[in-house]
Amino acid sequence: MISRRNVLIGAGTVGSMALMSSVAKAQAEWPARPITITIANAPGGDDDTLSRFLAETLTSELGQAVVIENRGGGSTTIGVTAASSAKPDGYSILCLPTSGLVQTVLRDRLPYTLDSFTPIVGIGGYPLALIASKKAGINTIDDLMAAIHSPEGVTYATAGVGTIAHLTGTTFIREAKGKGINVSYKNNPDGIQGVAGGFTQMMFVSAREGAILKNDENVTVLAVTSPARTSNLPDVPTTAELGYPQIDGRVWYGYLAPAGIPADVASRFSAAVVKGVQTPKFQERFGPLSFQTDLKTGDDFKAFLVSEQNRFRKIITENDIKLNK
Repeated sequence: MISRRNVLIGAGTVGSMALMSSVAKAQAEWPARPITITIANAPGGDDDTLSRFLAETLTSELGQAVVIENRGGGSTTIGVTAASSAKPDGYSILCLPTSGLVQTVLRDRLPYTLDSFTPIVGIGGYPLALIASKKAGINTIDDLMAAIHSPEGVTYATAGVGTIAHLTGTTFIREAKGKGINVSYKNNPDGIQGVAGGFTQMMFVSAREGAILKNDENVTVLAVTSPARTSNLPDVPTTAELGYPQIDGRVWYGYLAPAGIPADVASRFSAAVVKGVQTPKFQERFGPLSFQTDLKTGDDFKAFLVSEQNRFRKIITENDIKLNK
């Protein structure tokens, strides 16, 4: 005789198998609708530019539209917070820039941590370029050093406390044994406009942005932070050439999903991104702008993020960087 208990167990088993079958089918069909990549910065920045370009290849590879959604503000925390609360189903992806990871070290009360995400793939990034304001009377590195060593110190633009521009600017001024005042803007484009308008005296931007500005009548490009001179700014010396080899400013980008994304979905997205970065079209577009490809996937990318957190923590501690400063 079949007991009621066995019937219930059998029913439960059938139900579990049906649920597992449904989940497996959903994963197999992924993507069945458009995928959204959240950019935690305003339009026009490097994370936005790179992701929009990659979206073309991703759309072709995955068979669904890839939509870019800009949610800037709060030094990336607004966009990252939104991404952290999305469903881990592969339809919500975050483009994490360097500054976004810094916030996880700098801020104590964020509603997310690195563990809130599954790192999928890092693609590399750019060295930084030091720009200065001709309108503020800075045309050479000597002019900038004079401002840094003046009684009032230099003003330097950033997109907020804890951004890579802020950490690099603070470190540079400290190594120069001078003084500086951080002037925070809403985003990088606004900070660049502040320098061009003479409202602030210097800023660290990506080498891509620096190359765009090299012929600007209001801005001068004084240095790059790469070990060697960059192809798009061949006449601009490195910070090491200027006597500051300690400056290791670079901005990288990677893609993460809310923790819990199915492993095979993450793997398919990662493979599509890697293919996109390796296409001649991508390399021809961004290589001349000094983009440095550095593909890291899965556990390797996660280990890189943890090591970067440790590096940022050291800079923040040594320079006593706090949000109220």
